[in-house]
Amino acid sequence: MAGRREESARESRRRLLQAATDLVAEAGPRAASVQAVAERAGISRGSVAWHFGSKDGLIVEVIERAFSTAEEEYRRRVPQSGPLSFDQLVDAHLAVVDAPCGRVFATVLPEVLGGEGPLREAYVRGYERTRQVWIGYLERITAKTPGLPDAKSLASIVFGSGVGVNTLHSLDGLVDREASFAALKQLFALAVAPRGV
Repeated sequence: MAGRREESARESRRRLLQAATDLVAEAGPRAASVQAVAERAGISRGSVAWHFGSKDGLIVEVIERAFSTAEEEYRRRVPQSGPLSFDQLVDAHLAVVDAPCGRVFATVLPEVLGGEGPLREAYVRGYERTRQVWIGYLERITAKTPGLPDAKSLASIVFGSGVGVNTLHSLDGLVDREASFAALKQLFALAVAPRGV
């Protein structure tokens, strides 16, 4: 009996988290009201407080899950050893930006930029973890290419471009993410190309 209750509780928690993730990805944290999340999950409103303490607790989980998903996707798509190209990194980044976790990043960022609190703290923690993953990848490239900016600066450029492209795409849908990332690859290729005299 206890095992069935625990399984039911895990399933309720999973459904609430998925409903909140979908709502945040579609329209940001404000769209993920307790009522809206409960309705989408098909679970009572009180379950949000039971499982997450509050709406903020639920949105913090959404943010942390989005960053964990992004890190898993990078590790799945990027070779962990051997040769590594900037194109492989940008392709992995495009896949993340285009996924639900990338849409969560784009909709949550405006909410956390000007404020303090648990949502901002979760976003900053997740961003820093993911940035460290990218710095590790970029160090493999910069170590073999003299004259490039350091890996930390390159990570900021890549992340900044991803956030910017995704945010603009969210605003009007007119920004072509694939074309934008192709342009980033081209710029990088020009930066590392041998220069003739």
